[in-house]
Amino acid sequence: MTRIELSLKAQKELNEMDRITSALIIGWLKRNVLPLKDPKSIGRSLGGTKRWQYRIGDYRVLTRITDKKAVILAITHGHELPHQSSWMRARPPIDVSL
Repeated sequence: MTRIELSLKAQKELNEMDRITSALIIGWLKRNVLPLKDPKSIGRSLGGTKRWQYRIGDYRVLTRITDKKAVILAITHGHELPHQSSWMRARPPIDVSL
């Protein structure tokens, strides 16, 4: 089972979304990523073994995956990825139980 944490940036982005959209994203992560032993078995690699992306409708969830832990770094809308320095150097994650 995978543990999911949110960075401060990801937490802020979820809080700025409407409740339905944020619930959709959190629900998808709970159903599809949380039960996995290897969260890399779904999604798309972003040029490395630790950076991963999940598409949820029009949203992209950008993560850093380490041993049984997925840290959500950013949540973007549409097909554009944020500038790499803004989400790859995200502040330390806060523990949010999903």
